[in-house]
Amino acid sequence: MEKKSSLQKTSTPGVYKRGSKYCFVVELGRDEITGKRKQKWFSGYKTKKEAQQAQVEKLREIQTGLFVETSDMTVAEYMEYWLENYAKVSTRHTTYNVYAKRVKRYISPVIGRVKMKDLKTMHLQKMYADLLKNGAKYRSGGLSPLTIRHIHGMIHKALENAVRWQIVPRNVARMVELPRVEKKETIVLTKKQVQQLIEAAKGHELYIPILLAVTTGMRYAEIFGLSWKDVDLEKRTIHVRQQLVRTKGEYRLTEPKTKKSRRILSLSEELVAPLRNHKAAQAQQKLLNGPSYNIDGLVCCRPEDGQPYSATPVRRKFRRLLEMAGLPDIRIHDLRHTVATILLEQGVHPKIVSELLGHANIGITLDRYSHVSMTMQKEAVDSLETAIFSSKTAL
Repeated sequence: MEKKSSLQKTSTPGVYKRGSKYCFVVELGRDEITGKRKQKWFSGYKTKKEAQQAQVEKLREIQTGLFVETSDMTVAEYMEYWLENYAKVSTRHTTYNVYAKRVKRYISPVIGRVKMKDLKTMHLQKMYADLLKNGAKYRSGGLSPLTIRHIHGMIHKALENAVRWQIVPRNVARMVELPRVEKKETIVLTKKQVQQLIEAAKGHELYIPILLAVTTGMRYAEIFGLSWKDVDLEKRTIHVRQQLVRTKGEYRLTEPKTKKSRRILSLSEELVAPLRNHKAAQAQQKLLNGPSYNIDGLVCCRPEDGQPYSATPVRRKFRRLLEMAGLPDIRIHDLRHTVATILLEQGVHPKIVSELLGHANIGITLDRYSHVSMTMQKEAVDSLETAIFSSKTAL
C-alpha cells in the first residue's frame, strides 16, 4: 500500500501525486471475515489525466462485476475463473468438462495454492514429472506422456489468457520441457481379415456398427450417434451431423468433432439390405417395448432396451468377437484406420480419404498414414523408373 505521508492530494477524489507520478485508490467493500475496508491502489501514471481515466475505467469494472482482484490470486482461483469465463463460453461442452476434470484432479491439488504472481516454470516442470511418475487416479503408476502434453496444452492456453488479461506478465508454460511421446504403431486389418470379421459378426448385435465402421471410416462416436433421420437408403447417403459422447457420467448427442466432421458419406450398396433389415427389427422392438424405446432414433442402440451403447460393454463384446474370429486385439476405432489404409493402398487420392474421414485438412491424413504414403511413393518411383529406363532408353 502507498505511504500516505508521501502522497499529495489532487482536485480529483481518490487521485494522488507521488513524486513525479500519479496514482489512485478504489474501495473494494469490506472483507467478509474481518469486516475491514478493502482498498486497491494503482500507480505509475505519468499525468493526472491518465490516472483519472484509469480510475473511471476501474470503477466501471467494479460496478459491473468485471474487476477481479489478482494480486493474491492463486492458481486454483485463477483456473476456476478461467474455466467459468473462458472455457465454458469458448469451447465445446465436452471440452469444458475435460478441462474442469483435469483442473480438479491434477492441477489444483498440486500447485493450486501457489499465487499466480509467484508461479514459475519449475512449478509446472515438477508437477509434470510427479504426474508422469505417480499421477494416475484409478490405477498404480503415472499418467502417459500424451496425457501430460494434453494437460500442458490446457495450462498453456490458460496462462496465455492470463497474460492477455494482465494478470501475469509472461506465460511461464512456454519454457517447460515436455516428456517425449512414443508413437504407437497403429494395428490395422488386412482386406482378408476385414472379410473374416464381417463373416464372424453376422447375427451379432455389433454387426451393423462393424459394417458401418469398415465401409465408411466413421469415428466410434459418430457410428453410435448416427440417427435414422440422417440415413437415406434410397439415395445411399449418410449425413454425419452428431456424435454420442459421455459427459459427467451421462451419454448425450452433440455436434461432431470439427466443422469438417460434418459431412455426407456415400453408402455401400452391400450395406443397404442389412440396414433395411436392422431398421425393421428395431421397429418390431419398438412395438413390443413402447414409444420410449430408442427415443433418439439411433441406428445403433442396445437391442434389449433401445438405450445408447456404453463404451465399456462395446469394447468387451468386440474383443470377444475378435477372439472368436482369430483376429488381432484392436479397437472398433481402429477399423477407421483400416479403411484409410486400404483406400490409400488401393490408390485413392489422399484428399478423398481425408474428406471421407472428416479430417480438418489433408495434412493430418498424410501425417497419420505416412507409412502408407511411403509405400505409394516407392510404387510411384518404380513406375517412373519403368517409364524412363525402358529397354530402349536404358543407360
